[in-house]
Amino acid sequence: MAAECHALLKSYCAIRRISVSDYCYELIAADFTDACRTDPMIRQLLIAGEYPRNSKAALLKKTIMQEFSDE
Repeated sequence: MAAECHALLKSYCAIRRISVSDYCYELIAADFTDACRTDPMIRQLLIAGEYPRNSKAALLKKTIMQEFSDE
């Protein structure tokens, strides 16, 4: 990322009172959740996995399985 863009990103995150890492995590998590809903292969990877109880992955798996229970 260009230095000037990174500086803007840091300022943006500071205004939101969130770290750049946390902001990037939010974006990645949202993109992955979207992929689980729209890409059958990614959804199958999620559903096939075993995750610790009440972890974010386990909760996402439960949500996706409920959304696609009629398939």
